[in-house]
Amino acid sequence: MSNTPSKLWFKRRRYGWGWTPVTWQGWLSVVIFLAIVASCVFTLPLKPHEPTSGQILLALMYIGSAILILIGVSYLKGPSPKFRWGKKSTDNPDEDL
Repeated sequence: MSNTPSKLWFKRRRYGWGWTPVTWQGWLSVVIFLAIVASCVFTLPLKPHEPTSGQILLALMYIGSAILILIGVSYLKGPSPKFRWGKKSTDNPDEDL
C-alpha cells in the first residue's frame, strides 16, 4: 500500500479477513456507514406487512452502495487485506493488530 503507516485509518484484523478502525477517521467512517444503513429504515417507504419487490430492491441497492463505499475507504486508507489467524512474529505492528 502506498500509504505510510502513520496515515492508516484501519489495521488488518487479527482473525479473519478485513480491517478494524484504529483512528478517529476510521471510526467516523464506520459511524457514517451505520448512520446511512439506519437511515434506510426511515427514508425508504417500506411497509412492514407488504413490501413490494421494487422497495426491497431499492433498500438492497442503498445498503449495498454503503457497503461498497465503506470497503473502498477501508482499502484506500488501510493496508492491503489478507487472511490472518492469530498473531505471528512476522506481523507488522503498524499494519496489523
